Amino acid sequence: MGQQKIHTKLSTYRYEFLLVALLLLIFDKIFFPDNTTYLTYVWPLNMVIISIACFGIFMEHGTWVKVVRNVLSTISIMMPFGFMFLVATTTWFISVLTIFFIFYYTFIFGIVMYQITKSKEVRVNVIIGSFCGYMLLSMISLFSYLAIELHFPMSFHGISYGNISIIYNEMAYFSFVTLTSIGFGDIYPITDMSRLTTAFFGMIGQFYMVAVVGIVISKFSSR
Repeated sequence: MGQQKIHTKLSTYRYEFLLVALLLLIFDKIFFPDNTTYLTYVWPLNMVIISIACFGIFMEHGTWVKVVRNVLSTISIMMPFGFMFLVATTTWFISVLTIFFIFYYTFIFGIVMYQITKSKEVRVNVIIGSFCGYMLLSMISLFSYLAIELHFPMSFHGISYGNISIIYNEMAYFSFVTLTSIGFGDIYPITDMSRLTTAFFGMIGQFYMVAVVGIVISKFSSR
């Protein structure tokens, strides 16, 4: 009975839980600036919270989707520990990590967008879900930029070199600058691949805002 109540809460407040998890994942570095503390304690905890939030997101879907969710969530929890123990001895693990998280966040993003578009009316949770989609889009772009920089060094001007943790922080900042089209100019792409990828996510960020607002307004006006 208690387990059923927990499942009901996770499903009812799925987007609220996911939003909190994403906000912690992206912004808690503000409160934990020390990389060692963040990588050892905060990042693993963030992935556990994200995985728990995903249970509510995928609860209404079929068995195969839940199986994929369970596999991806388990791997995502293991990734921070793999980073701590393998990054110093292997170079391929970082590449695997970036590709995995691109797929992982794209998978969650697709499910959230599907649920939002299928919603018959606009409620607060739909608006929160839309914001979750934007945050997930920032994570997808972040790891895409990171993958480019890892495989093709010096693709971006204005970032640090040699320390993957610092590069991650800088790419996280750059992903939001790109999606919001702010363009401060302190970090910018300097190769064809990085420029086209940046332009792609800048276009997607603008399209997302227009499309989501259009969906919300159309559903609200049809009530």
